[in-house]
Amino acid sequence: MNSSINLAQSQTWTRMKQRNDNAGQIIIGVKADQPGLGYFDAGKNTYTGFDILIAQLVAAGLGFSTSQIQFSPVASQDRETELENGTVDLVVASYSYNATRAKLVSFAGPYLTTPEALLVTKSNTAITGVSSITGSTRVCEVSNSSQVGDVQLQQPVVKNTYGECVSALKSGQADVIYTDYALLLGYAAQDPADLKVINTGQGTQYYGIGLPLGDSLLQQTIDGLLTTAISNGTWRAIFNSTLAPEELKADPPKVGTWPTTS
Repeated sequence: MNSSINLAQSQTWTRMKQRNDNAGQIIIGVKADQPGLGYFDAGKNTYTGFDILIAQLVAAGLGFSTSQIQFSPVASQDRETELENGTVDLVVASYSYNATRAKLVSFAGPYLTTPEALLVTKSNTAITGVSSITGSTRVCEVSNSSQVGDVQLQQPVVKNTYGECVSALKSGQADVIYTDYALLLGYAAQDPADLKVINTGQGTQYYGIGLPLGDSLLQQTIDGLLTTAISNGTWRAIFNSTLAPEELKADPPKVGTWPTTS
C-alpha cells in the first residue's frame, strides 16, 4: 500500500477491518455466471476468472487474507444499491464506467478495456455485425446494462443476467446479445458448437472497481495497487491465465484514464 495514504481515515476500509469483532472481512460483489470473468464453479465450490483474481489482488493489497474475503454475487442492476447501503464494500463485476454511474459510486481503475461484440448461434447467418441489427431484431439485454446500442429496439428481450440471455438465445427467444467482447467470449468458449462471437471493433468499455462514493483514499490506494500490478507483470499473468485462452487480446489500461463522455 502507498505509505503516504492513511487508510484508517477511509470509512469503508475501517468498516472492513472492524467487521466480525475486529477480525476483519472484505465483502466483494462479483459475477457468478460469467465464464472467464467471474464464475462460480459449484463442483469445486470456488470462484474463477479475471475479475476474481483482480479482486483477490486488491484485497491482499488492502491487508486481507484469502480467508477474510467474502465474494457476494451481485446483479447488474443492484451494483450501485449494494455499494450505497454497505451490503458490499467493493464491486469487481464487469462494471463498465459511465457518467451516470460515476454520480452514484466512485471507480478505481480501469483494470480492463474491451470492445463491444455480438453473440449469436452458430446457425445464425443473418447477423454479421451491428449493421445487421434492425428495430425488429430481438436483442437480449440486461437491466441497467450500458450496452443497448443506438438502434431503437421494438422488442428487446430483457433479462436479469447475461447467463439468462444466453439461455434465451439458445432457446430461440432472442436473436443476439450485444455487449462487451470480454464478457461474451467466455460463453462462446463454454459452448463452441452452438455459439459464436462477432467482434464489432466498435466502442470501448472501461471496467472499473466500484466503491462507495467519495472514498478518495480507498480509490487512490486501489489505483496504486492496479498500477503496480500492471508495471510488475502481475496483470499480464492474470490476463493470460483467464481471458487470453478465450482469444481476447488486450493491453493493460492506463489507470486513472476514463472516457470523457459516456
